[in-house]
Amino acid sequence: MRCAALLLMLVTGAATDSECKAPDGRDGLLGMKGSPGRNGRQGEKGDRGEPGLPPSIGSGQPGLKGRQGDPGKAGIPGIKGYAGLPGLLGESGAAGEKGRKGQSGEGGGLHGSERPAFSVAKVTSHPPSPKSSVKFTKVITNEGGCFRVNTGQFVCCKSGWYYFTYNAVAVGDLCVQIKVSHHPDTKGHTIASFCDTSSSSQNKYQMNSGGTVLHLSELDKVWLQVKENKNKMYGSEERNSVFSGFLLFPDE
Repeated sequence: MRCAALLLMLVTGAATDSECKAPDGRDGLLGMKGSPGRNGRQGEKGDRGEPGLPPSIGSGQPGLKGRQGDPGKAGIPGIKGYAGLPGLLGESGAAGEKGRKGQSGEGGGLHGSERPAFSVAKVTSHPPSPKSSVKFTKVITNEGGCFRVNTGQFVCCKSGWYYFTYNAVAVGDLCVQIKVSHHPDTKGHTIASFCDTSSSSQNKYQMNSGGTVLHLSELDKVWLQVKENKNKMYGSEERNSVFSGFLLFPDE
């Protein structure tokens, strides 16, 4: 009944603006959390911001260049690399200038007594003695010193094969012998003999020449000798009688 009377009073109070008013009721209990709502729409694009400050503002001035540092220690050598492939052959260069003439060689490396050679001349007019070797007073060459001027004999100082030759001026009958003695025998024997006979007094000077090849051992001797009554060998500064010899092939 009370509730009905109260409800009637609220209705009539509201209609008649009665001075009788009931107190407010208490808040109800919180309800359960509802489900999340949907995402809202994308907002409008914002205005462009102000430009930032340049990087130089507020930075310090560059300092002075420092001195060069000391060289560092050499590093350990690296491993040797593989050799590359040969390059292509280049073009031939221009020919160089002709070189100067070189000095004469020494004939296979032999010299002095290892390669004896001599050439001597008779420059005196008197005939030589038939009892001894012909003397030649002018030395043209005497390689190795094997020709003895005082005796007129060649003394072998290198064993081997030799060539001997002479060209003599004759003013009458002349026979020239090439003699050799083999050491230790000192007696010579004739290897070859060359004779010319003068048959005319009009031709005062004649030439007599000859030569031979000999095998000699060390200390063997070779010389020229004239025959008795056929010794008209002549010599002067203008007309020389010449005796020569040299080693062809040394013994091994």
